[in-house]
Amino acid sequence: ELLTDSRLVTLTGAGGVGKTRLAIRVSALIAGEFSQFPQGIWYVDLAPITDPELVPITVARALGLPDQPGRSTMDTLLRFVRDRQMLVLLDNCEHLLDASAELVVALLGGAPGLTLLATSREPVGVPGEATWRVPSLSVTDEAIELFADRARLVQTGFAVTDDNAATVAEICTRLDGMPLAIELAAARVRALSVAEILDSLNDRFRLLTGGSDRKRVVE
Repeated sequence: ELLTDSRLVTLTGAGGVGKTRLAIRVSALIAGEFSQFPQGIWYVDLAPITDPELVPITVARALGLPDQPGRSTMDTLLRFVRDRQMLVLLDNCEHLLDASAELVVALLGGAPGLTLLATSREPVGVPGEATWRVPSLSVTDEAIELFADRARLVQTGFAVTDDNAATVAEICTRLDGMPLAIELAAARVRALSVAEILDSLNDRFRLLTGGSDRKRVVE
């Protein structure tokens, strides 16, 4: 709904709350149900970028634009988006806020048919920006369902029962309903009981960062 009224919508929230997955899901719904963006929906991942000067170049590469001698990257971008109706998803802007804001202002100012959906731990901070804070999961149902679903991926037949329900609920509560943390904890049922996982939360960093299960989850 915000994207129908605003040309810049930023999903904010803590790391691991699911901003990226929500943005991708929203983009997929828009692509499947609306013809608002006939020139497509494009994804730009800024997470690997550390140099602010590389932000325009990263966007250009994501759009498939080659270098053009004698023309700046921003000029190339503006020429491409100027007359197009398209949605660009700028993912993980939080560590490049100034560069992202500069890019956003330039692109929206030069392309009236362009809409931007951004994810960031905090707003990009430009005029006209609409923000929506992504909430944590409800620890009474959603978080428990996610734990059970991810636990079944590593332990066939895992289920929340009368015997372990309180422990699973306490794990989800201790992890503040954060999807990424819950997924990483649930992956440990391969080697630990839910009671052992709860006990291990006293050393949360060790529990949630050790082992190869991290590869299975993205923010």
